[in-house]
Amino acid sequence: MAWYVLFVKSGFESQVKHWLDARFDGNLLYSIIPKRKVPEKKRGQEYHVVKPLFPGYVFVETKMNFSTYYRLKENSLIYQTLNYNNLKDRNMKSIDTLLIDNQLEKLDESYFFKEIPMEEMFVVLNLINQDDTIEYSQVCVDNSNFVVRAGPLKGMERFIKKIDKHKKRAKVLLTILGAELLIDFGIEIL
Repeated sequence: MAWYVLFVKSGFESQVKHWLDARFDGNLLYSIIPKRKVPEKKRGQEYHVVKPLFPGYVFVETKMNFSTYYRLKENSLIYQTLNYNNLKDRNMKSIDTLLIDNQLEKLDESYFFKEIPMEEMFVVLNLINQDDTIEYSQVCVDNSNFVVRAGPLKGMERFIKKIDKHKKRAKVLLTILGAELLIDFGIEIL
């Protein structure tokens, strides 16, 4: 089994996860929606908001093949599996066209389903708790130096690019599917 990303309608990630949990056995397909807890201020009041880490993405651990893919496509909120192999560069037809032409069995499925490298997925899995949420990390800031004392970012100081003491957020550089993303995480300043 490997990790894959489903691209779903933004804002409907939880509904897709519930549908997956009801439709598939947990041993055949396991799904998560990584979320982050961040502080926000509105009208002088501070709130703790939980937001998707990657809006429009649902991560699944499964053995992906055409059969599983078409079972997933039964849900209209799931658009596709994210794949950073560009099929147009290979002059290849879509899965649907190949299925109509009875040529699907001739293809290597890895052209269509790109798994997330385990070293990238390992970072995400280590950040989240049992509720798939990244909690606050405790950060000690002294001038331009900082040290993470506790929390999910402990030991990941090299990925932290900026600390915003006023907003109580850390900008962290994560790599997922080969793309580097700068993401805000909530922190507690010590």
